[in-house]
Amino acid sequence: MNGQRVRAIARKEVWHLLRDPRSLALILLMPSLLLFLFGYAIRLDLYEAPIAIIQQSRDAATEELVARFAASRAFNVVLRSNDRREAAAALQKSQVWAALIFPPDYARQLERGDARLQLLLDGVDANTARLLRNYTLALVNDYLLSQGGAPPIQIEDRTWFNETKESRLAIIPGVIAMVMAVIGAMMTSLTIAREMEQGNLVMLRTTPLTGREFLLGKLLPYLVIGLLDLAVAVGVAVWVFGVPLRGSLFMLLLLSLLFLLVVMLQGTLISINAGNQLLASQMAMVSTFLPAFLLSGFIFAIENMPTALQYITLIVPARYYVALARAIFLKGITPVLLWSQIAALALIALVLLRLTLVRSKKLGLLP
Repeated sequence: MNGQRVRAIARKEVWHLLRDPRSLALILLMPSLLLFLFGYAIRLDLYEAPIAIIQQSRDAATEELVARFAASRAFNVVLRSNDRREAAAALQKSQVWAALIFPPDYARQLERGDARLQLLLDGVDANTARLLRNYTLALVNDYLLSQGGAPPIQIEDRTWFNETKESRLAIIPGVIAMVMAVIGAMMTSLTIAREMEQGNLVMLRTTPLTGREFLLGKLLPYLVIGLLDLAVAVGVAVWVFGVPLRGSLFMLLLLSLLFLLVVMLQGTLISINAGNQLLASQMAMVSTFLPAFLLSGFIFAIENMPTALQYITLIVPARYYVALARAIFLKGITPVLLWSQIAALALIALVLLRLTLVRSKKLGLLP
């Protein structure tokens, strides 16, 4: 082995890296980015979980236990009412993750030693539902111990939208969102970068094509492919994994079309800024897979994340699609009730479209 030749090749590779500062920055920043995302996004405990308290009795015993829940760091009481229908509506809209219901004669039951509480759980996220149940039981047991060994309180829990408490029923809709995000951005991130590498954009400037026509023509085939992938994914979810599709298939397709448009515009913007296919594919993977996996609520509840990270999730398109897909699959509710997620996706699409057109004109890339 000739050391001089090895040094020559190594020197050449160093100069190649220095001439491509964007790739070098991506390589250097990746470890820190992964540590930041995994360190802050992954929480296997419960913190300020939004719950509802339904008090059908307003006695001192009820108020004392409710105060324990309100003071706990694990729970955030966002709704207090005496109407069970309000709890049901809040669970349906994902405003709360659980509802603790005190019966009208709770104080008398406590005196007799046969007190019962009902705990309604949102089973869309089965793991979080299990955590909520365990934390509720632990808090009630601690309360009883502080009362000097009072008679036990029986918690009757009932899981909504996922009665069997199977994690895969909640995971599969999230997997569909993650796959669509990665494939959609990856497919389009390479298209313009490929044209730039081959020098085809120079010839396109001599044609009467407008920038919008060029973008639409580029995105349309991939949009059709993405919808075909979606149809296959939904079929597998329903017929292979047994995930119930309780909502409208037509609404799911419409919202998926909007989400695909968002991630494809994201991939196009990446492609324009990267300039070559290798860097474009790397940037697309970093900006779609990691956020879709960690910051969308697919695996880890957003409300359990630090406040700063919760604000960052607002610009992650997969966050909104995961919520919409789960609502349609498992809850069967109309997406109109989740209009804020739809509006957020539409706004992100408009912003990405504007940035793509402005950036392409500034660089003189598109006709």
